[in-house]
Amino acid sequence: MKIRKFHYIFVAAILFQSFNLLGSVGAVSGSNQFSVSSDGSTTTWKIVSASITGAPVFSGAVNSVTDSNISFVTGVDDTNATTYPFFAAGSFIKSIQVPVITSTTPSSGAIPDTFSSSNISYGSGFRSDLTGFTNAPEIIISPSDGGGTTATATATLTAGEITGITVTDGGTEYTSTPEISVVGGPHFVRIVDENSNHYGRVFLIENNSLTSLKLYFSGSTVVDGETQSASTFFSQGTLIEVVPAATIGSIFGSYTPIAGIVSSDSYNNPSDADWIYLWTGNGYKNYFHVDFTGHRFLSTKSGWYGQGSSALATNTIIYPDEAFIMAKRKNGTVTLDIEVSDSDAPARLFLPSSGDLFVANNPYGMDMLLSELIPSTIIGNNNDQFKAGSSASDTGMDTISILSSVSGWQTYYYKIGDNDSGITDLMSINARAGNGGSNALLSTDLFIDSGTVTGLQSCTDASGGTTVTNYNDGNFTKVSISGSSQSDLTGFKLSFSDLQGYMLSEDGANEMNATTGESVDTNGTGSIVYTNLNGSHEIVGSGVGYVVIEKQRDVNFCAEGSPVW
Repeated sequence: MKIRKFHYIFVAAILFQSFNLLGSVGAVSGSNQFSVSSDGSTTTWKIVSASITGAPVFSGAVNSVTDSNISFVTGVDDTNATTYPFFAAGSFIKSIQVPVITSTTPSSGAIPDTFSSSNISYGSGFRSDLTGFTNAPEIIISPSDGGGTTATATATLTAGEITGITVTDGGTEYTSTPEISVVGGPHFVRIVDENSNHYGRVFLIENNSLTSLKLYFSGSTVVDGETQSASTFFSQGTLIEVVPAATIGSIFGSYTPIAGIVSSDSYNNPSDADWIYLWTGNGYKNYFHVDFTGHRFLSTKSGWYGQGSSALATNTIIYPDEAFIMAKRKNGTVTLDIEVSDSDAPARLFLPSSGDLFVANNPYGMDMLLSELIPSTIIGNNNDQFKAGSSASDTGMDTISILSSVSGWQTYYYKIGDNDSGITDLMSINARAGNGGSNALLSTDLFIDSGTVTGLQSCTDASGGTTVTNYNDGNFTKVSISGSSQSDLTGFKLSFSDLQGYMLSEDGANEMNATTGESVDTNGTGSIVYTNLNGSHEIVGSGVGYVVIEKQRDVNFCAEGSPVW
């Protein structure tokens, strides 16, 4: 699809042409499987895209924004030791070398603590002249497939290289070898705050400390009048999540390519291999895999390289829904499963400035309407809008070209005057199980509304009638709200944001100083923090002016910021 802003078309399934557009698509989940085959005499082409891959490794609310950095508050654990929101400093450097780690076979349901060097693979070897870890990264072992406890482990680091794995808890009831992953390498920050104008946008992380993330902004610092810095997109309270970024290596295999991909034995011989094309803004660049196993030059490293360059390109980023083209040039078949994000946040496309191109593909495994891709709320004459035209011959309008296997490229535009100013805001319709006959939906089972949050109380059941004001021993929280025209909200899912309060101590009887970890006896003197009640929750009880969620209160509410639902 090609989307064109004023003079450009791009190649792929969808072509977007040149402007800053944020188009959102509803959340779906699943995977798209495809195969590409060639007999070696004729190249076969396939346009593909990758969505968000992997579960979030962190979720939280931004505390402060400076230049390209977003920072987060620390916490306190059961021993009053300071806890940090992120993993090891430097884990998310986008160019870092991340090994493939395989587990040893479980013994009596547990993971043995003996890992050899053969369990840790850097392909043709770790390169000391390339980026390594500065601190031992987090190691995650997949949950017990037999329903037992999950094993834990730590990494040993030597001059930036992971050289050992120490199992700190072998877990229980493992019946098969688990997967082991390193929390490191390229990751995105994704905005999941529904109240943000940039809800659904992703940003590549360049580096991280224990409490902050440095975001990567490429090219000009000003695009169509929009300053490209963290403060443009983030503010205090913005809800985010950190998710793994798709790369050429993560999709097609880092050190050893996936089955069917033919490698070259030198980065000087791209004609010997299959190719992957990525759009650079100035044209397509082709990448190919090189296998240096047993090569006489020890300075080389197996992985992906761009034609004409000796720089390792395995970590080349593929943004969500950015299309790439696979050229199967050599004999064989490649089969891929491209996972689709199951996040509640919409998928977003951020198109380049006027005069550039963007290639996108529909990765959802389902049909889409053009009105879903380009909603009427972003049609207009501003630089960040989709410009309508007067007729098919209007050379100043934006267009979308969609590639059809039957009829080739078909171009579409939005005609001036056809409802281009009729809708002013996007709203989400909330639905719950039908209360009509045979569970049919009634009008009261659909809900569109918003408002402010005015208070939080602990309660012991879903009715919200029994509250505990000084001691937080209730597993339910009664949230006082205003602005709703409907009192029965049980069964709906509401989103809360910018809820803050005085941090409660672990027993809930007193408040706490987040810096010292000490309890304070006077309510209203603890540290003001964002509550974990921010986010989406199913309503388990409701009444006039309140709703009840099944989550324990962790703050004494205070009217800081703009607490809304």
